[in-house]
Amino acid sequence: MAELKITQARLGFGDTPVLRGVDLTVETGEFMVVVGPSGCGKSTLLRCIAGLETLDSGTIDIAGRDVSHLPPAERGIAMVFQSYALYPHMTVAQNMAFALKLAKAPQTDIDAAVAQAADILGLTDMLQRKPAALSGGQRQRVAIGRAIVRNPSIFLFDEPLSNLDAALRVKMRYEFADLHKKLKTTTVYVTHDQVEAMTLADRIAVLRAGLVEQIGTPQELYDRPGNRFVAGFIGSPQMNFLSGILDEEGRFSSPALVAPLATGYRGHAGPAEMGIRPEHLHLAGDSAPSQFSATVSGTVQFVERLGGTSVLHVASAGSDFAILAQVAGNADLQNGQGVTLGFDFANAQMFDHNEVRLGDQ
Repeated sequence: MAELKITQARLGFGDTPVLRGVDLTVETGEFMVVVGPSGCGKSTLLRCIAGLETLDSGTIDIAGRDVSHLPPAERGIAMVFQSYALYPHMTVAQNMAFALKLAKAPQTDIDAAVAQAADILGLTDMLQRKPAALSGGQRQRVAIGRAIVRNPSIFLFDEPLSNLDAALRVKMRYEFADLHKKLKTTTVYVTHDQVEAMTLADRIAVLRAGLVEQIGTPQELYDRPGNRFVAGFIGSPQMNFLSGILDEEGRFSSPALVAPLATGYRGHAGPAEMGIRPEHLHLAGDSAPSQFSATVSGTVQFVERLGGTSVLHVASAGSDFAILAQVAGNADLQNGQGVTLGFDFANAQMFDHNEVRLGDQ
């Protein structure tokens, strides 16, 4: 295990900057998940840590040692890619042992390392099979096993579950969490999947256009996003946003509604944007009103039925405000039906004209 520290990492391809001064510290034994939209630089950052790309400037320290210009084999890392990259003519055991054989490790050490990794990953009965005889999840476990046998200081994972079906991704998320609990190896995990990030991470780093927007625990990012981008990126269904004006008394006004917000927004008069998550909306009458609530009428455009919950896509009456509301799954609503939604503004987020979060809530 080792601490990873990245300082002012910059990298461009031609005239296109990809990393624009990334600062990131991953504590010893921490599971850090890096998220962001396509093209934000998260996979490039991972490749720089691995030594597959060389920074234009900045440093990468592992266990207090600057490895910025060391080759991958000397960095003490193991990387698992989106594709399993298994050798089809080799057995599971041979695939897992391959790197150790290249390093000319003693055969007894290789056998012991493969057996231990196979036991951890539930592959002991599959060691003599070839990849073609394995399921997608089993192949991914072999790829992870190949990393484990090297006993790295740091694991790097680049969207390792994106090729699996939904049910298998759920199972593999549990296996990743259990693996980290057993090994406690410092881990950097890149994904575009919200659920993976929220369920696996000790902390999440959100990237946008080659810069770190915010780092925090999953709950911190969800409850207290530092800016509008993080608020909109973290959470599914996505947060609702509405542009308007905030007055000195903390009231928010827009064509769609007037919101009696809590006192934390007093003194921030001017253009602002309100964000409110779909679970903080409800069908009028389903919840008792409070001093920080109001209603908006609209028309259901689409209903996503997810079993225990449903997500309503609602067009508000008299404005172009498109609303997402998460309601009980048994709500009897159809496309084209009129609804009245109650807003719980005590849980709203406010952002100024620079998209920075306001208030002390």
